[in-house]
This record gives sequence, structure tokens and C-alpha cells, in this order.
Amino acid sequence: MTLGELIHIRRKELNLTLEEVGNAVGVSKSTVRKWETGYISNMKRDKIALLSKTLKLNPAQFIVEPDKDINSTNPHQLLIDKYDSLNKSGQSKLMERLDELLELPKYRKE
Repeated sequence: MTLGELIHIRRKELNLTLEEVGNAVGVSKSTVRKWETGYISNMKRDKIALLSKTLKLNPAQFIVEPDKDINSTNPHQLLIDKYDSLNKSGQSKLMERLDELLELPKYRKE
């Protein structure tokens, strides 16, 4: 997954428009679109901070090597981010599923 794909997917997960993200970060919606398409790949630190806050992501996920898979940068943070994107009911259901998996020896660390 590219950085642009991460931004696009996360924005959609949070039901945010290009304009809403742009307003939160202080850029135009066309700039957000350019980040998503990869047309603009260099972001200033202040924009990274605001974008990560808006998308509820770890800012470190925006600082990766161009061809490196973003998901491999911090799987723990990705899990937390996905959990945070769920409502209370979804979070409760996720915890139930985790407990079910942990009961199965083939999924536990030894």
C-alpha cells in the first residue's frame, strides 16, 4: 500500500470528504487529492502532524521509503488505528473475536 492509498483508504474509513480533510489540514481539496494519487509526495512536517491527527494515524506512517510497504512499518499501530475507527459495539465485537482466537492453540504464540 502506498502512502497515497493509505490516505485515501483512511479518509474513506472515517467518512471524510477531500474538503473536510483539506480544511482540517489547511490545504485545498485538490492538494489532498494530489497526496492520494501520489502526485505530491513531499509534505511539510506541520501538514503531516495535522493530517495524522485528522486521519487518526501515527505520524511515523507518513515517513517511509518510497517503495516500502506502509503496513510493515508498524503493525501494532495499524491494529490500534483500526480498533479506534470502530464504534463501541464494533470494539466490543472485536475483543470477543480476539478472545475466540486466543482460545485456539494454533493462533497463540508459544
